[in-house]
Amino acid sequence: MGIFAMIGLIFAPFVCLLFAAWFYVRWQNEEDEALALQNRKICFRFLIAAGVCLVAFGVLKLIFPIS
Repeated sequence: MGIFAMIGLIFAPFVCLLFAAWFYVRWQNEEDEALALQNRKICFRFLIAAGVCLVAFGVLKLIFPIS
């Protein structure tokens, strides 16, 4: 379980931040206002998901240290 926590701690927030960056670029370059607002919401959701992943896998890492 410690290995799973370590891999999740490294890769899950990284993937969420990559998706947030993708939707941020789409939000800034979109000309249609409705699509821009939708991309903005998705961007912030991925930023929140990155924080949740850091906390969740950080707690798992503390509970199950690598021996």
